[in-house]
Amino acid sequence: MKQFLIETDVLGEYLVSRNSLLRTALLEGVCYTTMYNALEIFRLAKNEAEREVLKNMLSVVRVLGFNYRYAEQFALIIKEIEEKSDTEITQRETLIIGMAKTSKLTILTREYYERYKSLYGVDVASEAVTVPSE
Repeated sequence: MKQFLIETDVLGEYLVSRNSLLRTALLEGVCYTTMYNALEIFRLAKNEAEREVLKNMLSVVRVLGFNYRYAEQFALIIKEIEEKSDTEITQRETLIIGMAKTSKLTILTREYYERYKSLYGVDVASEAVTVPSE
């Protein structure tokens, strides 16, 4: 069974599209997101009704939090990726990639796909389709 870390763009798409990537991912595997992604999506809410919709949506994914124990591990992971990719990673990306790598999750995104794909060792997908096994 696949396990995905759902990026903010995919969470947002779920709110406006019946054929969203998150719906497909939920059928294909287990979906997680981070507290940071949840924060980003809540910042877009304009009123209590929209916040309620967001709460309902987030109840279908597991929201992973951050604590101090991740700091050193995330830093080491990101340092290796930066060195091997010869690029600088943002704080936002550090939180998302660090959580995905630590939890052995594939990042599911369309908006950030090319960026993550360009980084050494980051598992990323823009579709949530299972390839049938033989």
